[in-house]
Amino acid sequence: MCNYRIAELTFSTVGGKSTSVTISAPRAGITLQDAKTAANALVANKVILGSGDAELAAFTTAREVTTQTTELQ
Repeated sequence: MCNYRIAELTFSTVGGKSTSVTISAPRAGITLQDAKTAANALVANKVILGSGDAELAAFTTAREVTTQTTELQ
């Protein structure tokens, strides 16, 4: 059995669209405040762009996604 965790940060762009960033293997115990701090730094420092090179306007949501894979017997 294998568990897989990601953190997904969603942003709005200056064009009014939405874009997201997926982070593989986030640290255990990550909080919304941790995600906001990291996301706001990405926006402020223009580290990444959205689809079509759209500039990020603001952080909107964060979530942790966990999937579990089990081999069939």
